[in-house]
Amino acid sequence: MENNYQLSRIHNYVHGLMNPDDMHALEREALEDPFLQDAIDGYRLQNGVDTKQLSLLQQRLASRVEAQADTRKKQFYSWQRLAIGMAAGVLFVAVCTLVLMRYLTDTKKSDLVEVQIMQDQVFDFNIFPVSGNDVEPVDGWKAFQEVLEKEILVDQEQRIEVSFNVGENGKASDIKIEGGSKDTKDVLTNIIQNEISWKGGKANFYVEATKVKIP
Repeated sequence: MENNYQLSRIHNYVHGLMNPDDMHALEREALEDPFLQDAIDGYRLQNGVDTKQLSLLQQRLASRVEAQADTRKKQFYSWQRLAIGMAAGVLFVAVCTLVLMRYLTDTKKSDLVEVQIMQDQVFDFNIFPVSGNDVEPVDGWKAFQEVLEKEILVDQEQRIEVSFNVGENGKASDIKIEGGSKDTKDVLTNIIQNEISWKGGKANFYVEATKVKIP
């Protein structure tokens, strides 16, 4: 109603349908309100567009302004969502980095512990022939010792007594082993019988596993 009233006043003013007092009042308002003056000038240029048409144009203009406001609002929320997504991505990367750093640190600690345990469980094998022994490995006692250290695993110091007979083919028979675990006995028996060639007749010695002192 107010817009239509203003447009009617402008229409009457432009077409000289106002009395002098109303014309002066509208002119004073136009001096204080630049938008009103622009509306009067625009109405003159349109050469008398009726109030209904102007009202329709105003409605279209209002719709366009409202659409622009909605567009700006959507753009604002789009940027807001993008900012939240970027922040979440940065946080995810930071958490993954922390987890990876902790995993690598724990892995290094585990490796150090494993190395320390291995160092604490290194053993030397020494062979001591005793009375009645007249055999020796074809390749020498040193080679026999190296095979023992390579293939036998022990977790404590121990002494293993060994006796056997040597046949014409250099193979051991009637093997007797005392001391050590069952696994150690089985591995030692296989080494003596299948991996080492002997010379002599009767074996009688003991093997001593001694922990290596690491400085």
